[in-house]
Amino acid sequence: MSINHKAAEKSGLTRRSVLKGAAAGGASLALASGFGIRMASAQENTLKIMSTPDFKFADALAAATEPENDGTYLRAAWGILQNWKEKHPEVTLQFDEVPWDQVTQNVILAAQSGTEADVVMVNDLNIPKLAGGGLLLAYDQFDGGNWDDYNQHLLRGIASFDGSIYALPWMTDCRHEYYWKSSYADAGLDAPASTWDEFRAQLLALKESGMESPYSFFASNSVHTPTQSIMSQLWMLGGDVLDAEGRAALNSPEMVEVFNYYNDLMNVAEVASPDLIALPNSGAFNDLFSSKKNAVQKNGGWVMATLKSAGAGDDLGYFRTPRPTADSPDATLSGFWSFNLPARTGVDDAHQELAAEFALHVSSAESQAIVVEFMDGQLPTRPSANQSAAAQNKADDWRFQAAYAAEAGRGMPPASDAGLLFDQMTTAFQRFLTGQQTAEEALTAAESTYNSQAV
Repeated sequence: MSINHKAAEKSGLTRRSVLKGAAAGGASLALASGFGIRMASAQENTLKIMSTPDFKFADALAAATEPENDGTYLRAAWGILQNWKEKHPEVTLQFDEVPWDQVTQNVILAAQSGTEADVVMVNDLNIPKLAGGGLLLAYDQFDGGNWDDYNQHLLRGIASFDGSIYALPWMTDCRHEYYWKSSYADAGLDAPASTWDEFRAQLLALKESGMESPYSFFASNSVHTPTQSIMSQLWMLGGDVLDAEGRAALNSPEMVEVFNYYNDLMNVAEVASPDLIALPNSGAFNDLFSSKKNAVQKNGGWVMATLKSAGAGDDLGYFRTPRPTADSPDATLSGFWSFNLPARTGVDDAHQELAAEFALHVSSAESQAIVVEFMDGQLPTRPSANQSAAAQNKADDWRFQAAYAAEAGRGMPPASDAGLLFDQMTTAFQRFLTGQQTAEEALTAAESTYNSQAV
């Protein structure tokens, strides 16, 4: 079974160059402890999976009986593994857990030493680097993918590279607006607006009703600033951040229009505070809304469960992010973790197919429906899972988010260095909002920095 290196050649990355970079930049990082050198017949029926502790697969595998639903992934992971064991009782599973922020480096260093797992869980932002470096195996050659059942923006976007599928998106999320119903009622507002102009008018009405800063959006030094405040609005205008060659294309009329939209809210209408730029972390940002210092906030779907558990459910409202005009397409950014196959040598076809079957099983609509049943705030990447009995029994807010993600969810931009791209977008955003540069100046500088360092 050959490895597709066409994508790596096109990107300018190679397996060798990525591994060389890992040796220089992260050799001190410990390799996943469970990935010993593969032995021929002794390991034929053992699958080694690298996951993060957050998803509780190791704990679920160790559970002798059905665990209680404790609000974590434990009960869902147990159900998914039980279904796998029924299909393959002869297969032994071994999970090696790695902290989420060490996953990419771990995959690279394991490839360097020839100690790769059979299946690895990878965050969406890591896929382009690993696939472009020839470190992941494409799924196209395996049967049973049922690719049409996926959110195609996610599957054919950042989960793919050079036209081939390198990642199986698991569960996802979406970004949308939250609001306090009581604040809207105090301002004489019946329902949230759906366009920029109408939304601006509502925020002014909220300000006139006595709330100093009715709206908050991410503008601080956080990955959420580009991913929450900028990307969906840019897509609604038909823009994007990368060209066909993977180079940054930030100084565009659409991006300037997005920047001007937020500048108007912050510095002209004054319905959002300039202090948003200086917030130290996501917790401080979330507190602005939970403490009702704001009437409306753009945030991630994952915040819903926290707000509801704090007893805010009756007063809490939610709506889709307002669009530039009524004719603009709808869009929300949806992130995900995925199941991936390391590109290995010396592995027979049967074992590789078994690894692919496991990855397909865990990311199947059936398995995603199990997650839906036992977890709040987790949305399927396979829309058919929204038709399951568990999904139909979910609360209205979950079904709102699931529909939004399925209908309008788009993945992260497939940048070769997403961290650098997002940092540059954030810097440009802040320089413009604070009046240090024009939008065009700030975006040109950001574009040039990214392209000189990452392309």
